[in-house]
Amino acid sequence: MKLSVAALALAAAASSATAQEFCGRNDLQVVSDYTVYNNLWGQDNDKAGGQCTTVDSSSGSEIAWHTSFNWAGDNWQVKSYANAALKFDPVQISNVTSIPTTMEYTYKYDGNIITNVAYDLFTSPTIGGETAYELMVWLAALGGAWPLTSTGQPIKSVTLGGVDFNLYQGWNNKTKVFTYVAKNMATSFSADLKQFFDELPADNTIETTQYLTHVQAGTEPFQGKNATMTVSKYSAAVHTV
Repeated sequence: MKLSVAALALAAAASSATAQEFCGRNDLQVVSDYTVYNNLWGQDNDKAGGQCTTVDSSSGSEIAWHTSFNWAGDNWQVKSYANAALKFDPVQISNVTSIPTTMEYTYKYDGNIITNVAYDLFTSPTIGGETAYELMVWLAALGGAWPLTSTGQPIKSVTLGGVDFNLYQGWNNKTKVFTYVAKNMATSFSADLKQFFDELPADNTIETTQYLTHVQAGTEPFQGKNATMTVSKYSAAVHTV
């Protein structure tokens, strides 16, 4: 099939973002519906370590990106959260009809690693207010990575998006944290994240009057050598009434 020069240029622009590596603590790149962050928030625990992130391509509401790191330091300290954050206006959960998402990725590393692959969603009682709740969905918990938990035991088990999860609940200072942890690593995932709110226990839940403020997906490494997470396909959206 023959394509005109203009068509080829348009296809290239649609399928490829500027593939420029960024390595700074707070470096980011805005592309399509997302802001991709390097986010080395815990790097002071290993000042000899480092991490760089690259947006590989963008087409419509779908992006591809990867992040590479070397981290040592304490095995209990998260070093970073490289992630793709969806751009949207805060909305009350009661007005959210669905949060469709797809994520496909691979993880390569030398030797041992401690890390997760995780969605991270935050809510607040008011627009611009302090975070009250955090809801995480871990697609992988490698090398003994463990969620915040008050008891060490799951409070519920569910199957969502074709993946079996255990649900844990804990605290991060004043923020109540719910974490769904996949029982087995899920490298290809497609689901409605709204269902993870709906599946919270009735007596231990997030009020629907809360405002959804953040939807992110990425990885939280504690330790890892010559590690790279490559996200070949990622998309997310917040649909409302």
